[in-house]
Amino acid sequence: MNLLEKFKDHIRHQNLFQPKDKPLLAVSGGVDSIVLCELCKQAGYDFTIAHCNFQLRGTESERDENFVRELGKKYKVEVLVKKFETEKYATENKLSIQVAARELRYTWFSELLTKMKADFNAEVSNDQRSTINLLVTAHHANDNIETLLMNFFKGTGINGLHGILPKQGNITRPLLFAKKEELNQFAKANNLEFVEDSSNASDKYTRNYFRNRLIPDLQKVFPQVEDNLLNNIERFREIEILYQQSVQLNTKKLLEKKGNEIHIPVLKLLKITALNTILYEIIKDYGF
Repeated sequence: MNLLEKFKDHIRHQNLFQPKDKPLLAVSGGVDSIVLCELCKQAGYDFTIAHCNFQLRGTESERDENFVRELGKKYKVEVLVKKFETEKYATENKLSIQVAARELRYTWFSELLTKMKADFNAEVSNDQRSTINLLVTAHHANDNIETLLMNFFKGTGINGLHGILPKQGNITRPLLFAKKEELNQFAKANNLEFVEDSSNASDKYTRNYFRNRLIPDLQKVFPQVEDNLLNNIERFREIEILYQQSVQLNTKKLLEKKGNEIHIPVLKLLKITALNTILYEIIKDYGF
């Protein structure tokens, strides 16, 4: 099965979006998002492109923006672009550049989807509505591996071990099945042009350290580490479901509502096998 067929099969299997949907594609100009555009085009989807210019790499940022604008002409689709004062935003809000960029882009994407949906629904009949409120990103299998490892070392618990989800709210990620190598091969086979982000080579960003140094070193010891971790992600997702079911069952037995208060009988609590875990799950949302 070639990449296009895998792509369409993954979308159907995960129920990510429907043929009539018009998704908003987050496109940086790098190989991942360029392959995403080409696959959507070959699969017959109509789409709009959104590009963020964070103005962090001088002329390179402008080059990327111009490249994506030309991409819109190639596919004959609308291209939406926004420039951000990322460094200023990061300083004012005491955030890292990475976190600041993430907040800025997803806030803008959300605003775009809301406006596009309103405009679209004003023009169509009721049975066609709500088909545009969808953001599609080019996260792939290697991104998922990096996220898993970063969350593991940060100590996020079981919730952080499911990696990047294929669908989360109105965000879908139809390339999670594919490794970076497959995307590169597809780009080469289809003569796709793309731009390189020079910051990807720098280890000053946490994700780049995992991508450029840690994972290659792990592969020297465990050659199948990528496949093993991808398989583990699937297992962790199922484990998380069972974990949440168990937590809900135990908390339902423990919690007693009395007026506006919630009481926890200490003697019952002490009989719980996984005491620390259950107690954490009970009080985590109360600001302790």
